[in-house]
Amino acid sequence: MHEVSIAEGIVSVVEKTAMMHDIQRIKSVRVSIGELAGVDIDSLRFAWLSVTKDTVVENAKLVIERPAGEAWCMTCSKTVPLHAYGNQCPICGGYQLTATGGTELKVIDIIASDD
Repeated sequence: MHEVSIAEGIVSVVEKTAMMHDIQRIKSVRVSIGELAGVDIDSLRFAWLSVTKDTVVENAKLVIERPAGEAWCMTCSKTVPLHAYGNQCPICGGYQLTATGGTELKVIDIIASDD
């Protein structure tokens, strides 16, 4: 379950940012995790509860944006939706697809707590 490592990485980024800006508590963390990033969202949410204990991020809400997967089809030269690696092009049925979106995994912003 690599979602624990991902949650730990997010917490690490947030803690470093909080320290640089003298923030004591975080209210929410917004992340972008693309449809093709290979992350199980339910497992990440579960891991988040565990890895945030006794940190500046404890009790912070994890807000997850899910950009859709998309790819460039080399057969029909079109950008198409791609919901999973290995799927065929919905236009021509080809399999020569290169992911062009929905692969990101990044922290977008952090909201400090008012108290």
